[in-house]
Formats: sequence, structure tokens, C-alpha cells
Amino acid sequence: MNKNAGFVGFDGTESKRTIFALHAVKQAAGIGGDINVLVRKPHARAVSMLRKMIRICGVRAYASSDEDRAKWESAGFRLEGGYRDFFDSSEFIMIGTPGDEELPYLKSGLEHGCFVALMGGAHRDELQKGLEEEGFQLTDDVREDLRREFFFGLENYERFLKAKPKVVQCTSCNTTGLSRLAYAARPLGLCGMIGNIDRRHGDPHTVVRASPSAIQFGRGAGHQGADAGTIFKDVKFSIRASKVPTTVPHTNFLNLIFKGHPTPQELVERLASTREVVVIPYQDAGGRRHEWTSEILEAFLSGFERPISPEIFELLVSDAIIPFELGDYTIMQTVSMVEQMSIAVPNHVEAYMLSCGYPAADVHETVDRAIGVVHGIWPDRLSI
Repeated sequence: MNKNAGFVGFDGTESKRTIFALHAVKQAAGIGGDINVLVRKPHARAVSMLRKMIRICGVRAYASSDEDRAKWESAGFRLEGGYRDFFDSSEFIMIGTPGDEELPYLKSGLEHGCFVALMGGAHRDELQKGLEEEGFQLTDDVREDLRREFFFGLENYERFLKAKPKVVQCTSCNTTGLSRLAYAARPLGLCGMIGNIDRRHGDPHTVVRASPSAIQFGRGAGHQGADAGTIFKDVKFSIRASKVPTTVPHTNFLNLIFKGHPTPQELVERLASTREVVVIPYQDAGGRRHEWTSEILEAFLSGFERPISPEIFELLVSDAIIPFELGDYTIMQTVSMVEQMSIAVPNHVEAYMLSCGYPAADVHETVDRAIGVVHGIWPDRLSI
């Protein structure tokens, strides 16, 4: 099997992780084909990333314009062609540009018959409107793809495989975190999820010097819960997404609402048996407490070896779960951590596997084993 994969926004925060993961998975699954990248201006970060990708993955670079091509070639790079050549040479396209910049690449991908995967920041309704305004003739199948629930490999890979879409949207990092929690908890009677996501941000330039720790809390629920609700239609979500002045990780303070009376231990067991979820003991056998996100990340990253990247791809959940019974319902207060730039990477790679028609029975294990994603209870009960 061969399928060329092309990346737009190759040096972005998620794309540059996905490319290395895809290279490892293609080798593990025996899928041939090139990895192509579309380059724009050769700024320092892009130059260093392209050198690394050529050395490790053998990527082939294409230029967005003749002007950009000349600049890259003068910097010593060999380019394979231009904008149209990139789409002609890529059967699968992953669009990882900043939000609101996806439209021209989606249009070009569809015009060239590519399978197009969008990252989590894209707004499908706005993209459909943009395509219609530009006079692009949308087929009924593509319209259905743009209405379809967000692609999330754990829950609906097989359903998407049968649907044979031309466009899928991978869930964002926080939606991925919510979805992994919901997927683990639903068999225990999960019927709702409410709470707050502390989304990270650096101190923005618009914040005055007197208040460097400013928090933006927003008026209503964020898109993350609504997005997860398109996957888990039997679970109600109401999630506020605040922005707090920290870099890593996003931290979720979520109340999981169950019909009935499951116990925290049952939830821990469900979480630990769910792929790409790792439970962190609040207090380990030696008596050390793990209650700071920075300490948890440092302990996990420094103590766990991974074949392609030291960055985490798992959802980390503390076992410090607080149960609260209310009549026929049980509410469990949880804390979970999302590494914002990489937790969605397995989902991105599985979108490529979907485009290849890779069988549902094998896809998850192949991806997890190739990139070293684990589940279980840290540090001694982890497995692929």
C-alpha cells in the first residue's frame, strides 16, 4: 500500500509532531509513499524544522509561490515543485494552519481529489460557506462530510471507515481530552459532564503590567463540550474554558455526573484500561504526593522513554477523585491534564490511516505501538 501525505503548516505546533509520528506509523504499518510539506517564507524556525524533517523522515518540500521557492533554494534547499505540484503529489492532506486560514487549502485539496484532514481549530460551517461563496461545486457527499460528527478514532473510526469521507476534522486537544474521559466513564452510567478547563496562555501584550496573572473566563460554555457532544450524543456537556497564565498543561477541573452509584475506584479502573489515558496516583507507595501539574509532567516525561518523542500524548488523570452522591446520581470531581500541543497527534495519524482504508481491528494498536503511547497507572502499570 502506498499513499503520499502532504502537510500544510508543516512547522506549526501540532503538524511538526504529527509528521514524525506519521513517519513512524507508516514504517510500522508497511505503508509506502512520500511525506510532502508546503513551505512559505523560510524563517528560522521553518528552516531548522525542514532540515530535521529531511534528515529523519526524508520529507519533500514544495513552495507556495515562485518567490518563496527562490528564497528556499538560495538557502540551500532542493524543492520538488510549486503549489499545484504539492496537491498533485499528495493523496492525503493535513491542514494545520492557524485558525481561519484553511479555506484555500481545503478548496485546492478537494479540487485535486485529495482526502483532506482538518485540525481542531477549523470551523466547518464557515468553511462550507466560504466554498459556496467562491463558487465551488460541493457534492452531497462533501456536504455530509462537513456536517458529520468530529472524527475521533477511539469512538467512531469504524463508522467513518464505512462512510468513506473525503473530509474529516480531527478533534482539538481539549475536545480530545474530554472525549477520552467520556469514552472511559460512559460504561459506568455517565450522563453529563460540567466544569472548567484552564486553558493555558502566556501573558498577552494586551494585559497591563499591574496584572500579569489575568484570567479570561468568558461568558458562556466553550466549544469543547459542544464538540464532544457531537461524538457522545447520550452525554450532556457544559464546559467553561478559561484562559489562565501558564504554558503547560491545560488543566481540566470536571464534574462527571453518573446515573447510579459507581465508585471512584471503578472510574480509576475504567480510565486505566482506556488507551491513551494514564492515571497518576496522588500519593505513591513511598508516600510522595503528586499534586502539582509541573511535578507530574516532569516525573512522567523524565521517567518514561518513547521511541519518537519525549512529549506526552496521553491524557493524565489524577486518582484524587471526590465523589458526591445526590439522590439517584453520583458526581465525581476530577482533575486531568492535557498537553496542548500533542494529545491529538494519534487522532491525526489515524485520519491518515482512515484515508488508506486501514482495518479498524488493527489501527489503534498499530498507532500506539509505533509512537509509544501507553495507558494504565503510572509508574508501574503502564502498557500499550
